[in-house]
Amino acid sequence: MTPPDDPEDRDPGLARERTRLAWARTAIAFAAVGAAMLRRQPVAGLIVLAITPVVWALGRVASQQMGSKPNARQLLLVTVIVTLVAALAVVIALLGRAPASLRDLLPHLG
Repeated sequence: MTPPDDPEDRDPGLARERTRLAWARTAIAFAAVGAAMLRRQPVAGLIVLAITPVVWALGRVASQQMGSKPNARQLLLVTVIVTLVAALAVVIALLGRAPASLRDLLPHLG
């Protein structure tokens, strides 16, 4: 019998690790964007920073599910929270004050 060609088939544990790292990277990105937003829009920045631990926790739940058959309640929880985070991001983006020009967005260039 020949070994499988796909490295993921040989070691499915790497898929779980990649998923956990991707969620952690997403949480770090949320934290960085939230910190950057604090300067111009403190309320929106605090909201994004408050979402960061939720994103990180979702990643832990999602990566734990990969090894076994997913629990319907956990899948529903992940789906609902990801949808709420996305909807909140859209609301923040639409209600936030847009800069009048690129010069307003990047004041150190002007």
